[in-house]
Amino acid sequence: MAKNLSEKAITIMTYLQDHNGEDLTAKDIAAAVDMEARSITGVINGLVKKGFVERVVVEGEKDKRVVLTAAGVALDPEAPLDEE
Repeated sequence: MAKNLSEKAITIMTYLQDHNGEDLTAKDIAAAVDMEARSITGVINGLVKKGFVERVVVEGEKDKRVVLTAAGVALDPEAPLDEE
């Protein structure tokens, strides 16, 4: 079940699950889901904190990659929100 995810977080998680394994930066995700790059940072930070995604450093690259964790792969972002 989705753990109190915002509408933006659900959109990002759905996109990441649909493109799992691709080499994606926050900028790539922002462009794909039609959000401002600066506003997506806070959403991704929240997803990192909840354990659904992580940022991965790629040697020689400025931008970190955003990848799903096992919990993020297993998450159903369309499921009803938990009432915690």
